[in-house]
Amino acid sequence: MAAPKLGFFEKIANLTGALYRHQHAQFPRRFAILKAVGKHELAPPRQADWPAIKADWAKVQSFIQTGGYKNLSIREGLVYTAVTLEVVFWFFVGEMIGRRYIFGYLVPADYVSKSTKKTVKEQEALAALEN
Repeated sequence: MAAPKLGFFEKIANLTGALYRHQHAQFPRRFAILKAVGKHELAPPRQADWPAIKADWAKVQSFIQTGGYKNLSIREGLVYTAVTLEVVFWFFVGEMIGRRYIFGYLVPADYVSKSTKKTVKEQEALAALEN
């Protein structure tokens, strides 16, 4: 007896199951690698790292001041530009995460700052003295 021909969705289901079983078997190893890399890369700098950080920053400053960027190849320039843009974009993403809103800080419509309230009181006091 011949095996029945599988339909499109049955093939997709079988493929998805095979991928899931493979990924499920690989997960512990990959999670351990991710955890080790995250622990190393996301840790704040140690006291011993500061001299190297200062030296690297001095190199960047001298590179900019001496115009060393003019001698870069197109490829190097594009790579440095891409890295700089990535840092800037992640800064803005962090800002959005920090304020928990995409477009700006949520300020209530009836919010009045303390300095504005103080100014209004002063103006009302002056108006009362004039009358």
